[in-house]
Amino acid sequence: MRREALLGLLLAASAAQAQTRDIPPGHWAEGAVRALIERGILVGYPDGTFKGERPLSRYQMAVALYRAYLTWTEEVLARVRKTLEEQGVAPERVAELYGRVADLLEVVPGVQKALEEHGVRLEALEKDLEEVRQALLAAMEAQGALKDLEGLKGALARLEGRLGEEENRLAQMEARVKALEAALSELSRKVEENEAARVKDAQATGKRVYALEEKAKALEAGLASRARAQVYAGVGEGGPFGGLALEWREARVDLGTDRVEASLEAGPVRVAYRSFGGREEALARYALFQGIRLVGELGAGDGRYYFGAAYVEHEPEGGLLPGVRARIGAGAGLVAGEPGRYFLEVQGGARLGPVDLALGYGRYWGLGAGDTPFSALSATLAYPGEGLAGRVRLAYAVPQEDIGLDRGLLVEAGAELPLSPFRVSLQAGYREGLLGEGVASHVDRYRFTTATGFYGRVRVSYEVRF
Repeated sequence: MRREALLGLLLAASAAQAQTRDIPPGHWAEGAVRALIERGILVGYPDGTFKGERPLSRYQMAVALYRAYLTWTEEVLARVRKTLEEQGVAPERVAELYGRVADLLEVVPGVQKALEEHGVRLEALEKDLEEVRQALLAAMEAQGALKDLEGLKGALARLEGRLGEEENRLAQMEARVKALEAALSELSRKVEENEAARVKDAQATGKRVYALEEKAKALEAGLASRARAQVYAGVGEGGPFGGLALEWREARVDLGTDRVEASLEAGPVRVAYRSFGGREEALARYALFQGIRLVGELGAGDGRYYFGAAYVEHEPEGGLLPGVRARIGAGAGLVAGEPGRYFLEVQGGARLGPVDLALGYGRYWGLGAGDTPFSALSATLAYPGEGLAGRVRLAYAVPQEDIGLDRGLLVEAGAELPLSPFRVSLQAGYREGLLGEGVASHVDRYRFTTATGFYGRVRVSYEVRF
């Protein structure tokens, strides 16, 4: 029996050692963990580890507490059995002694009375009676112990029955916990697989989207780099007109019967040539910085006219006030070697919902005799749509010398609309002695005229890409 117990202790210690191999030596809870595993209250994982840092679920806590309860009950029962065996107390012997003492209790009063009637009172008899009394007390105590023993035996039997039931329930609970742990493990595995598949699909989708974006950018770049040509024709105030416009990247040429224009931009540099309404000019412009730009301009016009101008421009993107554009500039010229044709220009605008609003003021010091000095106010409202686009312009100018007019007025509206494969431009307005636009350009500068009334312009163009 002792060898079997010793063998059981060795096996339990070996199992505890195998299930606590991941506990750091000298850990403050090492002794407690090993003792609980040896008693069967705690168990390790199938891989031989304890995983002491893993959180404990309510199910696992219930199983551990129930095992502790069963272990305590078994120890109490073992101690009670061992105490009864060591005292040699047999229930049959206690019952026999109790019967003999009861008979003696019935006889002793009669004997004592008879002796007193005959005057017999011996010390030895009193000693014997004292011993009988003590024996009686012992018998009474034995009777109570017997009753307690029988109650304890019944309680032990009931407890053993409940212990068996609880062990069965424990086994069922352990099976349910194992099934739940297996289900959770399977669910975690499926979640991890689904997450990995989702990440893989997202990466593949991102790669495809990126590839499509790169292709779209390449197509847009290729389309933008292709040369375009527009053949146009129309009718305006001066009668019918027509022409050909060519565009490739930052270069543009417009060869028309009523005007000729050409421009080229390369980074901060822009050169241009314009001929319109009997006037022509060529200019070169250079810009510094972004957001708030410094612009310098040099040019030459017909009639030995040379000019220069400087501007400070505030761009709607990158400037101090997002969405706001502004421009202030001044210029001067030489006409046949004489200084003249000074000008000052101030403009400002902002985006108001889908439209752009711009306001401006200009002052021009002309040479007179047809080159009239004037002050002008302007307002422009534009809708820069990708399909339908439109613009409304208002200009008011006051001459600074007597030319027979007190003022000049211009109201103009224009629209462009696509009618595939053509594009149609419409323009209508009313003027009262005023032509042109702005004060800086020699070709387009405001000038006064005797023409008054409504006017219109229609242009139809057809675009070809090479």
